This record gives sequence, C-alpha cells and structure tokens, in this order.
Amino acid sequence: MTTMIKQAALALLVLLTGATAAANEEAAQFSEAEQMLWLGNQLAAVTQPSRLKYSFARTGTYERGFSDTVELDLTRVKANGLKDGVLRFFSGERNFPVPPAEDTDANPVLKIYFQGDVYEMNRLTDPDGKSRERWRYFQRRIKLALAETATITPTRFEFAGKPYEGKIIQFQPYTKDPKRGEFEKFADKAYAVTVSPQLPGFVYKIETVVPGPGGQPPLVHEVLQLEQVAPLAAAKTPPGAAATKS
Repeated sequence: MTTMIKQAALALLVLLTGATAAANEEAAQFSEAEQMLWLGNQLAAVTQPSRLKYSFARTGTYERGFSDTVELDLTRVKANGLKDGVLRFFSGERNFPVPPAEDTDANPVLKIYFQGDVYEMNRLTDPDGKSRERWRYFQRRIKLALAETATITPTRFEFAGKPYEGKIIQFQPYTKDPKRGEFEKFADKAYAVTVSPQLPGFVYKIETVVPGPGGQPPLVHEVLQLEQVAPLAAAKTPPGAAATKS
C-alpha cells in the first residue's frame, strides 16, 4: 500500500458517505461475506467521539518491510447514530490525504485498505509499469471471491481485556484464476478479515499472506490490527505524530 492509492482515495471516499441506506435495499443481492464487509452499521458500537488506532506491519522476504499506524477519529456522534470522521492512513512520507467523512456508518479503514491492496498487487506484479490498469482486474477477482467462494468462521478474541465474539472472512481470489500464470508468485495470496459488531469500528484485523515457494517463509505478510480505542479528548497521540519503522 503506497502513494499509488492517493488518486483513488478521493473518489473512493465519495462512496463511504450516504451510500449504505441505498445498499441495504439491495442486500439480498449480495453474499453473506459481502454484506458483512460492505453493508450494515459498522460504527454502531461507537457511542462517543473516539479515536481508533490500528497498527500496521508488512514483513516478508520479497522486499523490505515497514510498520506504521492508521488512525480514525470519529469526531461527532449524531442523534441518528451516524458519525463524522477523519482518517489518517499511515504517517510521514507514506501518508496520503483522505477527505473527511460525514454522516457515515461505515469504517473507512476497510475500504481504503482493500483499494490500496489492489494497487499494491498491480505494483508487485507489474514492476515495469506496462499494465497500470491491472488493479481493476484484481479488484474484480476480490469481488468475485467474496461473492462466491469466501468462507465465514466464528471466532473469539480479546481486545483491551474484554472478550469478543466475531467472524473471520477468508478468501483466496487468485488461486483458481485462469490468468494466474501472469503473476504466479502472488497467485496463492490469502486474505483473512476478523470483525465483530460489538467491537468499536467493527474491524479487528486484516491479514494477508503471500506464501513462499516450497514451504519457505512468506514473500509478503501484512497485518493491520486494532490496538486502541480512546475517547477523542483523551487520545494521547497527536495526529500524525506516530513514529514509523522501515
């Protein structure tokens, strides 16, 4: 996930405000996995202005990794349950601007992560820059996997000393892809998204793994995980002040 997603972020965030109500009317057209990730009130458990802080780490043998933070400030909780918020996705040189969200019940972290993911797949599988629109193909494959082959498993986890019950949505968009030969190294990439409606922000963890050949360590391993939820006035870390590791 690099600055390649800056241009897409502005267009993407338009979809994050005011779109849920219309989408709910057509929920029956979507699979259970799609409904869990894209529909419903993901911010219902946030009852006061809060900062949701996520850690991010990329490791693996393919290229140098890094760690950073993602912060979502929900600045206003309205009487109808909708929220206003500001998202800071990464810091320092990796930070990219995301416009504020208004009247939303969606956690923008989820959609921004997946938008960045397909851009990264484009970069990794097209180092010469000859297929700059390949990300659209990867986006369609993820949509197809969520619609047809994703599995949902109950899970339990602990956050901030409290137990939660949730679900893990798992899928591999490219394993049976007829074009996998064009990006064989990355074709077995696996995704796992852990969510819980009781958890503030809904999203607990997003993890992706590109396995190494012959049982070797992963080529690429990413984990984005919720680390802290605090009342906004009490949040100790100033916006964008978190240090990064490269």
